[in-house]
Amino acid sequence: MFLKIKLEKASSFIKPNSRVLDVGCYNGRLRKFLPKCEYFGVDIDKRLIKELKKQGVDAEEVDLNSGEIPFKKEKFHYIFLLDILEHIADPRKLLQSLKPRLISGGKLIITLPNDYHILNKFRFLFNKHLTSDPFNPVGHLHFFPIKTADKFIQNQGFKILKKEILAPIKPTFLSLTMKKRLASISPQSFARNILYLIEPL
Repeated sequence: MFLKIKLEKASSFIKPNSRVLDVGCYNGRLRKFLPKCEYFGVDIDKRLIKELKKQGVDAEEVDLNSGEIPFKKEKFHYIFLLDILEHIADPRKLLQSLKPRLISGGKLIITLPNDYHILNKFRFLFNKHLTSDPFNPVGHLHFFPIKTADKFIQNQGFKILKKEILAPIKPTFLSLTMKKRLASISPQSFARNILYLIEPL
C-alpha cells in the first residue's frame, strides 16, 4: 500500500504528453500511475528489461555504478529517481549527468528513504540488525538524514521546488491520520520517505 501512495504522489506532478525517464524502473510499475506520456525506463535487471521490451516499452539495461544513462538523443521533461540515490556509489555524479538530459524547465522527482525513522532508532538501541520491513536498508550505500539531504541536493546545483513528507503505513495500531501528523511534526523521526521535486539552477 505504501508503494502505491508513493507512486501516486510522485506521478501527480507529471503533465500529460510529457517525455519521462524512469531511472531504476523495475517492472515499469510507475507507468500505470502516469497520465499519457512518452515513457522510457532503465534498470539493472536484465530480465525485467527484457519483459518491458516485449511490452513495447523503451527500456534499457544499465548498471548506474559503471555505465551511463542510455537514450543519449533524448531529452526529458521529467526524470524519476525513486529510492535510487542511496544505492549508487556516486550519487553526485549521477545527478550531474542528468542535468543535460532535461529539456529547459525539466525537473527531477526524487524519493529518499528515511533510515533514521524511530523504528530503526529502537533497533539500534536494542542491537538489532536493520533488516525488518518497512525500513530495510540492505543495499544502501548512503544514508540521507533529511537536513543533510536538502543540502546535498542544493549543493549539486538544484533548486527544491517541492518537498513532501510521506508517512509510513506501519505500525498498524496507529491511525494513518496520526502517522501523518507525527511525520509532519517530526519528519526525521516519523517520515517513511521524503519526496523532492527539483530543477537545475
